[in-house]
Formats: sequence, structure tokens, C-alpha cells
Amino acid sequence: MHYETTQTVILMTSTVIRVAIVTHAPFPIGNVSTMRYTSYMKALVKSGTFCYVLIYCPTRMAAQIHESSGLFDGISYQYATDITWRKYNALNKVVYLLKGLFNSLYYLNKRDISTIILYGDNPFMVNLFFWLFCKFTGRRFIGDRSELPSLDIRKSKLKLFIYGLKQRMFDGIIVMTKQLAKFYGQYSKKKDYLFFLPMTIDPTRFNGLKKVKPKCPYIAVVFGTHNRDGLLESLKSYDLYCKKGGEYELYLIGDFNNMPNKSELDAHVKLSDYRNRIHILGSQPNDKVPFLLYNASILLTTPNFYVSGGFPTKLGEYMLSGVPIVATEAGELLDYICPNVDILMSLPGDIDDIADNLLKLEHDEALAFTLSAAAKQKALKFFCADYYINDMVKFLAK
Repeated sequence: MHYETTQTVILMTSTVIRVAIVTHAPFPIGNVSTMRYTSYMKALVKSGTFCYVLIYCPTRMAAQIHESSGLFDGISYQYATDITWRKYNALNKVVYLLKGLFNSLYYLNKRDISTIILYGDNPFMVNLFFWLFCKFTGRRFIGDRSELPSLDIRKSKLKLFIYGLKQRMFDGIIVMTKQLAKFYGQYSKKKDYLFFLPMTIDPTRFNGLKKVKPKCPYIAVVFGTHNRDGLLESLKSYDLYCKKGGEYELYLIGDFNNMPNKSELDAHVKLSDYRNRIHILGSQPNDKVPFLLYNASILLTTPNFYVSGGFPTKLGEYMLSGVPIVATEAGELLDYICPNVDILMSLPGDIDDIADNLLKLEHDEALAFTLSAAAKQKALKFFCADYYINDMVKFLAK
């Protein structure tokens, strides 16, 4: 396992490898998964590695993509079938999946791919298909895991057994956290089965943005529908912050309408004395989120824990934005973050302290500047794939 590296400069690799990400996550514009694999594929390209993204089945998340193949920041990509669904039903899903899998063999051979990274959790049939392909053609077969399997799988012995079979097909697995390393490490006794690659972001994500003065300064919160971001705690903290004299407004960025606790969130907003300051922006395209973060006065995230075992991509984005942050000490954050040096941090659920930290940043511009500058520098180092890429090339080439 590789928990750290001393390499900070990308070197041109003498090992010739041609790497393909095989996934159902869209490219070049997409979701959080897209951001994750794009960040390290860009670093691989800079190291001299040929990189290819193959999307093996249509996805509704690719509705804004119009070209089925192309080149993006040095990364070639190809949709093996249609970009998105024409008709979404069980029969179509099966037909398109089979078509996409067999088309994938053609595209992978055509590009002379030597290492396949199957990204994310995929159906057993997909794992088996690409494992057999790699087994018979001598290619290296790698998995990438940024989360634990769902609770539904972990609570079922049969489902967990099948899940374990999938993991054992891989020659190695890329993991994001120590918790994930511990879980996935049980599936192989190979010395170099795991490669530890912390959460990584594209260091150019905020390039070219200009500050635009909003009508009123605002606090931005990015959240997901999995309900592990503590959105209710963010709302409660914001109310208390306002009650203590805070003047910034609140922007909520995420699929609010599909939150599992939406009724509870709605009730809180409706009863809030400060509801006119709360702006529910809904889901935003990933390429629009940087603008909203960059022009915020404070960024806020208040998870109570990370049930997935992952690491919040949003926090890396927050830090890279150069905007001061208030967060809670959940998961493995303290492995990377220095409280009160990079970020103002509170214990999970400590509404009063979170509100006080928001007020500190509103009233102390010098503190806000110092924190945001330190956080950005740390993100550019430890959350940039360039820092780890030489060891990663060796892992992919074995």
C-alpha cells in the first residue's frame, strides 16, 4: 500500500503504458466520478502516458454531451454506444449493455490499451466480462474504489460474497482513504494489491474565473442527495449565525427536491426567521459550480460522518477555490487538514460553534485571507494527482 510519497514533480516515464478508464460515468463533462478520474488522467497524460476514457453504456447524466468521441485536455474518449438513452426500459438497458460491452473490445484493441481501470461499482457481468478480456489478452485489470459498497450489500452475506468475487478479479485496486484500504485489502494477500490515491481534483478547475460582486455576500453549501453532508445542521447553523448578527445570505447547491429528508428540510426553511435569505439553487452543472464557489464569501460543509468511507470531493474543491471554509471534523479530514490553520473546524453537530466560526470569517478579513491561502496551497499539493503520479504509473504498469 502507498500511503505517502516523496515525489512532487512529474517525470516523463520510461515505462510505456496505455491506460483506459472503463466506466458508465460521463466524460468530459459529468458528475463527481468524472471529476475524480479526470484529475488523475490529466496527470497521467503529463507523465507521457496515453489515456483513454471508454463509456460502455448510455447514461442520462451525459445529456449535455454532443460528441460521441474526441480529445479533451489530452485524454481521448469514446462512447461505445449512444451517449444517452433514447428509450429507458429494461429491454433497452440489456441490449445497449451487451452492444456496449462487445463494442468496447473493438475500441480497446484499436487503441492498443495495456491497462484497464474499471471505475466505480459495476454489475457482476461487467466485471466478469472485462476480467475475461484482460485474462485472455494479457492486460492489467485495475479497479478504482472511492466508496464502500452500499449498506444493503454490507448487510447481506450473499451480496457481500458476490461483491468480494468482483474485487478478487482485479490485479489491483486504487483506494481513496485508509478505511477503504482496510476494507478492500481483505480481498487479496498480494503485496501491491492496493494503491492509495487520496481524493484528487483538477488543479485548473478555477482557472480563468473572475470575481463578480454579488448583490449580497453569501455562504455557499454544496450537498448530495445521499444525506451525509449534514444539510439540516448547515441550516440550523445558518439560522443561529443570523441570530447572532451575521449578514451573509445562504446559497444551497444540490438536488434539494430529492433529499431523503426533504420534508424536514422544508419545514425548517419555512419556519426560519431568515428564510428570505436562503436561496435553493438546485442541482448545477459541474462546470458551473466553480463560479458559484469562487464568488462566495464563505464555504460551509457540516457532515456528521462519512458512511461511505470516502473523502468529500467538495472539500477539495472548496480549498482550491481560495475562499475561506467552515467544516466539521468528520472522517479522515484531520489526516490532511490543520484546524484553524487551513480551515475553521467544529465538532459534528456543534451548531453554536459552527455559527461562531461563520461570524469569525465575516468579521475578520485578515483571518479569512490567511486561511483561504493556506487551504489552497495544501489542496494544490496533497489533493493534486501530480504529487502521486510517478508511483501510480509504476502501479499501473506492473
